[in-house]
Amino acid sequence: MTGRKTHFEVVPLAEIAPLLQAAPARAILSVSYDTSLARTREMLFSNAGFQVSSVLTVAEAVRECGECAFDLIVIGHSIPLKDRETLVKALRSRCTTPILALMRPNESALAGAEYFFDSTESPSLLLETVKDIFRQAVS
Repeated sequence: MTGRKTHFEVVPLAEIAPLLQAAPARAILSVSYDTSLARTREMLFSNAGFQVSSVLTVAEAVRECGECAFDLIVIGHSIPLKDRETLVKALRSRCTTPILALMRPNESALAGAEYFFDSTESPSLLLETVKDIFRQAVS
């Protein structure tokens, strides 16, 4: 490395400390009627650094959403369409948290949900979709 000079500037820690702090983990409410799918989805999101609350009934989802403490609500495809429609209406009457609906093949869009995901796709693609939703929210 002859001929090149490198200059480093000392910056007080107080000036860069805010940059070093990790952003708070995004909170996801995951709703499913299938225990194993709920557990798998929770592990997927948790391992990616998200805070996850999983619930197995519409009533639990509505109760959890009451405080609007979530950044995203994921509604699983294991819930029958009528129940998903009821759930979205109940959630929308309480909060404006974005909803990602996991859709079965050939299902039409779920009214009231902002985002949709084909449930036949891979879990890794679901995770990327969630990350993209959060990136869009920041920009």
